[in-house]
Amino acid sequence: MTEYLAERTLANMRFGLSITRPGLNAISEKMALEMGVKALEKQIPAQLANDGAFGKCADCGYEFNSEFLSEYDLKFCLNCGKKIKHF
Repeated sequence: MTEYLAERTLANMRFGLSITRPGLNAISEKMALEMGVKALEKQIPAQLANDGAFGKCADCGYEFNSEFLSEYDLKFCLNCGKKIKHF
């Protein structure tokens, strides 16, 4: 599956999240599905915004030192957990 197809599938999943049955179970199911969608979105790598010696996470804006990224071979944002692509 390509990243584009994964993003489109997640967008469709989120659009399809609607409460069809009233009650507490329906709300719990919607919340669980939304948590699952958010977790899957974090697995789609995002390119860091390159700003010289620093890069920023596309999701939360957390700044990374470029040397720190390569030295420790970080694959996820330390702040939000989003999968990242190296420059």
